Amino acid sequence: MPYGDPKFTVVNPNPDVDESLRSCRISDWLGAVAISGGSWAYGYCFGKPTRIPCANTAMALGMTCASMMLLQNGRARLRGYKENEREVKKYGAWPVQPELRGVVSGTTRFPIATGKTSEATRPKLNWNNYD
Repeated sequence: MPYGDPKFTVVNPNPDVDESLRSCRISDWLGAVAISGGSWAYGYCFGKPTRIPCANTAMALGMTCASMMLLQNGRARLRGYKENEREVKKYGAWPVQPELRGVVSGTTRFPIATGKTSEATRPKLNWNNYD
């Protein structure tokens, strides 16, 4: 995920797995089914001597990829890095939204140097507890 401030409204800056799965859309689930089924077909086509065991292994790998994709999309939507209009209507916005800053000057490769991150995204370090 990008390190700069999100471009959309933040619903939850630190969602857990259950919230991420609840925020998945039908297109996310269809993509996961397509990845799993496509990986089974790939394993069946290219696993010539032992087709079914190769297909099952490929499907297990595809399902792992699909589950990570589901969690990534749901988490990005809740954190505001993807379009999340439905989630904002369903769950509401987080009370503390990051202030969006423009790029100061120079490169956008390092958001801290450009001033593109706000205090809500990356708070300043508290050095009082360190000796």
